[in-house]
Amino acid sequence: MDFKFSSQHIEIRNSMRRHTEQEMRQHVRDSDDTERFPKHLFKRWGEIGAIGARYPEKDGGVGLDKISDCIIREEFGRVSQAFCGAFSAHSHLGIWPIWKAGTEDQKKSYFLPALNGDKIACFGLSEPDGGSNIRAMKTHAKKDGDNYIINGSKLYITNAPLADFITLAVRTSPEISPKSISLFIVDLPNPSIKIDHLKKEGLKGSETGILYIDNLCVPQEALLGSREGTYPVILDSLTENRVGVAASVLGVAKGAYEEALDFSRTRIVAGKPILEYQAVAHRLANMVTDIEATHWMVYQGAWKVDQGGIDHESAAKIKLFASEATFRVTENAIRVLGGAGIMRDYNVGRHHRDALVYLFGEGTSDIQRNLISRSMNERDLLPE
Repeated sequence: MDFKFSSQHIEIRNSMRRHTEQEMRQHVRDSDDTERFPKHLFKRWGEIGAIGARYPEKDGGVGLDKISDCIIREEFGRVSQAFCGAFSAHSHLGIWPIWKAGTEDQKKSYFLPALNGDKIACFGLSEPDGGSNIRAMKTHAKKDGDNYIINGSKLYITNAPLADFITLAVRTSPEISPKSISLFIVDLPNPSIKIDHLKKEGLKGSETGILYIDNLCVPQEALLGSREGTYPVILDSLTENRVGVAASVLGVAKGAYEEALDFSRTRIVAGKPILEYQAVAHRLANMVTDIEATHWMVYQGAWKVDQGGIDHESAAKIKLFASEATFRVTENAIRVLGGAGIMRDYNVGRHHRDALVYLFGEGTSDIQRNLISRSMNERDLLPE
């Protein structure tokens, strides 16, 4: 067993660290205050190969592995999980299904421009009444000659206010089954889709919308892969993305820990740094332990993906632990800083607000527990 990163992985981390510190961090505070995303970053991410990292060279990507993808997301999350959330909604959720199941024309018109950052993608899955139950989806499409007429609504859609297209999940038949859910690619803005910008407590630097879809008419060519029933593509996309999301919140935890550790070394109380007080030192010890455990879960998950795939239960365990551990770490970071922890001059408060989102976003913690426990009567889920 070899737990070391390759020299290529180390260079990728160093390169992404330079990018995030020199080109991203300067925009974080203003973006958090205004709740507007600096769109030029998408183009820049295309130029440096971050968007295309996970995709094969033959398809226009960079041809790196999942471990590299997780390193990129971790470094992005360390500086701004809001920016990383926008990146993930575009680079994975928005275009992975097109790469996996799209026609050649769809890949040429949407996937390739998105890889370069010339078009911005979003993914329309969640609904106001559906919660985490995808099969209860109400947004529906009715066949009308060579077209489809779509009606419904979508909620909490990252990048929607600024996206050039949406990969939209829609019910194409009334029965409650996987075959009844299909994906469409729809250009934005569109007169039949009203998008309202949502104001959030966390991930404020990303732009999130609620969509109202009223008699949207799309041609047969908009149907992903020119076929109905692409629900399995959605599940595969969500499963792999849970590993990437876990990597990004690992970055959030590291960012919060680094600031708390630096503060504890320089904050003097009664003549000595607060790091020398056992209560503070123990809190930091708990933080670094959570971070290390998350690190190994994330990168073992990435390794599994690179070996051919990861099962739903393993991905759920990684996402569950990473999001809950990061929430603990960021809360403890605020406690280490004390009153300073709730001041905007420091980043730990923003990190904590962002960590809170991932107790719910990308599948709630209880949904992850459902996925994990579902197979317990059939097989042993302990590692071999």
